Amino acid sequence: MSDQLILLTDDGAQLNANVEMHERGLVLHSRSGTVRNRDYRAALEMLLSRLDHAQIAYRIYLDSKPVQGIDITQRELFFDRMSPVAARFNELVRAMNKGSSSRGAWRRLLIETPGTGAARLREVAEGKSNIVRLSARELRKVKSSNIHKAVQKLLDGGDAPNFAPSREYDALTDTGIPLAPKKVFGLALEDALGIEVHPGHFSAGWGKICFELLEEAGLWIVPKKEGIARPKPDPKIIETELGVFVPTEEERSWIEGNPKIVSHLKRERAPGLAKEKRAAFMAEHKRLFCEDCKFDPIEKYGPEAGSACIEVHHHRTHVAKMQPGHETSMEDLKCLCANCHRVLHRKLALGLAVSL
Repeated sequence: MSDQLILLTDDGAQLNANVEMHERGLVLHSRSGTVRNRDYRAALEMLLSRLDHAQIAYRIYLDSKPVQGIDITQRELFFDRMSPVAARFNELVRAMNKGSSSRGAWRRLLIETPGTGAARLREVAEGKSNIVRLSARELRKVKSSNIHKAVQKLLDGGDAPNFAPSREYDALTDTGIPLAPKKVFGLALEDALGIEVHPGHFSAGWGKICFELLEEAGLWIVPKKEGIARPKPDPKIIETELGVFVPTEEERSWIEGNPKIVSHLKRERAPGLAKEKRAAFMAEHKRLFCEDCKFDPIEKYGPEAGSACIEVHHHRTHVAKMQPGHETSMEDLKCLCANCHRVLHRKLALGLAVSL
């Protein structure tokens, strides 16, 4: 059996990192240049997370060539084992570079795992297990209430210890707080099914049930770094079951990479929708005004010109999830002045407002 390990993420992507078996445990080789072991950080964080989850005790030692002649007990790197793996990584980097002029070097490390056999260690490090992907039917048992409960647990300082911190995506709350999508969905799945959930039970990403249900529950999924783009709809003209509309120049900039705003605009262009809502609003309040800032344009501009300042906005139903034939109720809609409406659309496009 080769001493080299192939490290795959929970979603099957291979990391560019040189990790090999060692008589004491594992060795993670240093990163250098722009290509060699460029996924060093991701590999170390993943290894720490997997060792934690498997309840395997470990110690970490600096193992670069210049120090290999020094007694191993003098090369141990100390860190807070209760802190998140991302914080542990930063502590380890500071410790491995202590006393050196190079503050950011990522050096060769020896991860000692006393008492753990080589076969078991390889299995854990490579993420191999007997866990089987759950069916779509099981995954869809997760409801928005399960997701909201999971979000609250994480916001209250809780954790989903079976899941590593997200490296590619954030799930933003309605106040813009970033959470790890798989942590949220993993906790929600545990709540819905009453089982212990692991990363191998489901996958995440655009087009996956995990992201679909998270966004349906009101979270906004955004890439952490450049190079990960959402599917891009054609911003020039949008054809829908409700007809065709041509976005404004500003709306085109919103649409780029934001499928949710496309769906939102589709519904707000529905024939007769604004007229019906305005009529219902007038019947109830005897006048048109902005439900957010309370501005009364008719009082300022007169009844004929002023009514054009009040627009209709979807604010309850998640328009991105509406299917053809969805019947919008008046409670789904809100009367807003043009300024407030534009601000909400801008927030939605930026992922800052997800409660529509």
